[in-house]
Amino acid sequence: MSGARNPNSHSRFAYSFAGLLVRRPGTVLLVLLALLGVSLWGTLKLRINSNQLDLISQDLQEVKDVKQVIDMVGGSGFLMLALRSSDEATMKATADDIAKMLEADKEHVRNVSYKLPVEFIQQNMVLFVKTEDLVEGKRRIMEFLRDKLKRSNPFFIDLGGSKPVELNMQDLVDKYSSVGKKSIRDDYNISNDKKMLLILIKPMWDNTDIGKTKAYLDKLKVDLEAYSKRPGSVQLVEDYDHDSFLKDGAKENGGKAKTLAYGFTGSYKTTVDDSYAMEDSLQPVTLYALVAIFVITIIFFRKWAPTFMVVTGTIVGTVYTLGFTYATVGELNMITSILGGILLGFGIDYGIHFTFRTRLELGAGKPYDVAIRDAFVNAGRPAAVSAVVTAGSFFVLMVSEFRGFSQFGFLAGCGTLILGLTLFLWSAAILALAGRINPELPQKLIGVMKPPPTNSAATGKELRIPRPGLVLGISTAIVALICAAAVPWAGLDAEMPKGVQLGFLERLKYGVSFNYNTRALIPDGMSSVVLQDEINERFNISSDPMAIYTKDLDEAEGVYRELTQNPEKYPSIDQVVSIFTFVPPEATAQANAKVLAEWKAELAQLEAEGFSTAALPPEMQDKAEFFKKVLDAKPFDVHGVPSNYTAQFKNLPTALPENQGYLTYIYAGVDLMDGKKMLKFADETRSVTATYKPGAFDKDAWDPAGPTAQKEFRAAGATQLYARLARIVLWDGKLTVILTALWILAMHFLDFRNVKLALASVIPLGVGVAMMLGIMSLTDLRLNFMNIIILPILLGFGVSHGLYLLHRFLEGTSPLVALRSVGAAVASSTLTAVAAFAALLAAAHNGLRSMGVVACIGLLTTLVVSFTVLAAVMQLMYDRKQREGGGASGVDHMPPAGDASSDKVKAA
Repeated sequence: MSGARNPNSHSRFAYSFAGLLVRRPGTVLLVLLALLGVSLWGTLKLRINSNQLDLISQDLQEVKDVKQVIDMVGGSGFLMLALRSSDEATMKATADDIAKMLEADKEHVRNVSYKLPVEFIQQNMVLFVKTEDLVEGKRRIMEFLRDKLKRSNPFFIDLGGSKPVELNMQDLVDKYSSVGKKSIRDDYNISNDKKMLLILIKPMWDNTDIGKTKAYLDKLKVDLEAYSKRPGSVQLVEDYDHDSFLKDGAKENGGKAKTLAYGFTGSYKTTVDDSYAMEDSLQPVTLYALVAIFVITIIFFRKWAPTFMVVTGTIVGTVYTLGFTYATVGELNMITSILGGILLGFGIDYGIHFTFRTRLELGAGKPYDVAIRDAFVNAGRPAAVSAVVTAGSFFVLMVSEFRGFSQFGFLAGCGTLILGLTLFLWSAAILALAGRINPELPQKLIGVMKPPPTNSAATGKELRIPRPGLVLGISTAIVALICAAAVPWAGLDAEMPKGVQLGFLERLKYGVSFNYNTRALIPDGMSSVVLQDEINERFNISSDPMAIYTKDLDEAEGVYRELTQNPEKYPSIDQVVSIFTFVPPEATAQANAKVLAEWKAELAQLEAEGFSTAALPPEMQDKAEFFKKVLDAKPFDVHGVPSNYTAQFKNLPTALPENQGYLTYIYAGVDLMDGKKMLKFADETRSVTATYKPGAFDKDAWDPAGPTAQKEFRAAGATQLYARLARIVLWDGKLTVILTALWILAMHFLDFRNVKLALASVIPLGVGVAMMLGIMSLTDLRLNFMNIIILPILLGFGVSHGLYLLHRFLEGTSPLVALRSVGAAVASSTLTAVAAFAALLAAAHNGLRSMGVVACIGLLTTLVVSFTVLAAVMQLMYDRKQREGGGASGVDHMPPAGDASSDKVKAA
C-alpha cells in the first residue's frame, strides 16, 4: 500500500502507538474497563438541574431584574388552577374549599388569590367615571325618581296617557363594570359567562425551577383526588376540553356528586409542560435510534460481531463522556440531557470506519497484527482530523451567553474526542486480543474486503468515473437550482404574507425563512397552552405579566402615568395594573365629588317633597342603602386604598432592604407565543423613562413647587428572559455557523497543506448545507429557534464525507477505487447518524421533530454531493495529474496524505 510508511513524526508516533496497542491488547482492554467502571459510577450520580434560570448568565441585567422580583414577591408569574362548570354556586363553594386546602400547605404555597372584595371599588367607582358620564347617570336617575314622585301623588291625573319613565343604565354599568380587566360585579376571579373560575397560586419557588413545580403538580393532583373522595364533595376531573361539562350543565357522576373540570396553566405549568415534553419525547427516541443504528450496521457489515463491537464501543465512549460530565460540570441540564442520544448517533462513525478499513487491510492479505496497525494509522488520520474538526464545531458553541448551549458545546466537543479515541482503542484491542487467541479469528469475526480492482477485467483499462465533466456539469446544475430556492429573491427584509395561500413559485420568492412562532415548537395540543387560550378568550386577559420595580410611591406613580397616558409609545401593552389603578384621577374625583354633593342636595329636596324609597320597585329598594353610600364617596389618594388591594403590589416582609418597594404589572396585548411580537413587546417595555415628583406622598417632604425627576425603569419577567434568550439563539446561530466554517477551512488546510484540496474536501459540506436550505424552501420547511442550532452541529459532522474520501484518494488510488474502498463506510456512518436524528421524528415535541428533519436532510444532501460532485472533481484532478505525468499510473504520482513534498500536493 503506497504511503504505508511515511517518515513524518506524526506517522512514526501513530505506528508506534498502534504497535503497542497490538502487542498489549489485554492491558488496553483492562484499562478501558477500569475507566468504564469509574465512569459508570459518575454517570449514576449525575442529576439534571431543572432550574432554567441557571442556564443563563447570572450577570445579565434581565436575570438580576427577575431575581429582584423573585425576592420581592416570591416568584414571577403564577400557577393557575382553573375550575370549569355551569353551576356557579358549586364552583365558588369548591374554590373556597380548595383555597383553604392550598393556604394550609405552608411548605409549598406562599399565597393564594382567587377573590378580592369589590365593595370598596363599587362604592368609589363614581370617582373614577368620566364626569360627563356621571352627570348623564344623575340625569337619568333623577328623571326616573321625579317621575315616580309625580305618579305616586294621589292627585296625579295622566290626561295625555304618558308612559312612565324607564330607568336604563346598562350602557353606563357595562362601561364601568371593571377596573382594568377585573370585574367589580363579583368578588371571585370568575369569567363573564360565569363558567370558569381561576385560582392563582404563588409557590415558594420561581417558575424556572421546573423540578419542584413538577413534583408539586403531582402532589396537588393527589390532594385534589383526595378532596373528591370527601363526603359531600364534588368530583374533580382534570380535563382541558373547552366545552367539558358545559353542554348539559353540571353533570352527575354516578348520581353521587356533581362533577367539575379543572386544569393547570400559567408560567409555572407551561414551562414544565414544554421541558418535560422534550424529556418524554427523547426516551423512546433513544431506543428507536439504537435499534435503527444496530440494523444499519448489520446491513452494511452483514455480520453480528463487528456490529456488536462498534455498538458496545459507542456505548462505552458515551458512558466515558457522561462520567467526564460528572467530573467537570457535575450535573446535566435540560439541554445537555440529550447529549447521550446525539453522541450515540454520530459517535459510531469512528468504529465503522476503523472496522471497514481493517477488513480492507485483511483483504490485502496482511497478517492480523499488521492489518490492525495499518488500519489504525490509515483510518486514524482522517478520523482524528474529523474528530478534531467536529469537536471544534461543538466547542464553538461555548461562545454562547446561554449556558445550556455553552455547556452542551463543551461536553459534546470533549465527548466527540473521547468517542473517537475510545472506538479505535476498543475495536483494535478486541480484534488484537482475538488474534492473539487465534490469528484467523479477526478475519472470521469481521470478514474481509478485497481491495477494489484498479483495471477492468474485460478491457484491462483503468477503472474510472465515466465522463466526469458531464457528471460535474449536470450535478452542479441540479445542485445550483436547488440551492437557488433558498435565496430570498424578494429581499432580505421581505416577509411572507400571513393568512394567504401562496402558489409554489410565489412562495419561492421568499427563500428559506425563519419561523418566529414558538407555537410551532411545542407539542400539538399542549394542555397548558390550550387552557391559557381558553382563559384569554373567557376573561379577555393576557398571560402572566411582567413587573417594573420602583422603590417608592413617587416612582410608582410616575411609571403608571407614563404607561397609561402614552399608549402610542407602548402599542403592545394591553393593560397596566398598579397600586394607582385603584386611585381615582385627582381632577376627575374632585369634579365628581361636586356632582355627588349636588346630587345629594337634589335628593334631599326630593325627599322634602314627599319622595320615599317605598315608591321604588322591590328590587331597587334593596339597593337604596348602597346607593346612599355611593353618594358619600370622597376623593382619596393612594393611602386610602385598603391593604388587601395594595398587598399584591408591595414587597414581602422577607425581601432584602434593597428590594423593598412597589411593583407595577404590565400585561401584553399580543400573542407572546409569536416570537416577533414577543420581541417587540420586550423592546417596548425593557426601558421605561418616567417623570415623577420626589416626595409627593411624603407629607413632611412634599413641596408642590419642587422640581420633578426623571428616571429609567426596567421591566422584569419571563418575557424579558425569553426575549433575551431568543436574541442569543438568533445571534449564536449566525455566529457559530461562521466560526464553524472558518474552523473547518483552517483545519482542512492544515491537514492537506493545500488550498485546492482543502476546498475540495469541504464541497460536500458547503454544497450539502446549501442544498438542505433549498430543499427546506421547496418543501415549505422553516428554520426556528431550535433547529437553527443544528447547523453548526451539521457542519461539524458533515466534514467526514470529504475527509475520508480524499484521504483514501491521496493514498494513491483512483477516485473510483477510493469510492469503492471507503464509500460503504461513509454511507454506513452517515446513515447511522441519519437514523439517530430520524428517530426524533417520532417525538411528540415539534421542536425536536424539526431538528430531526433538518439534520436528516442535511446529512443526506452532503452524502449525495460526496458521491456526485466530489467524485467528479476527484476524477478531474486525477486525470489532470495523469496528463501532467505523461499518462503514468496515478498510484505512483498521487502523494500520500500529509506528505511533506508540497510541490506534489500542489500539483494535485
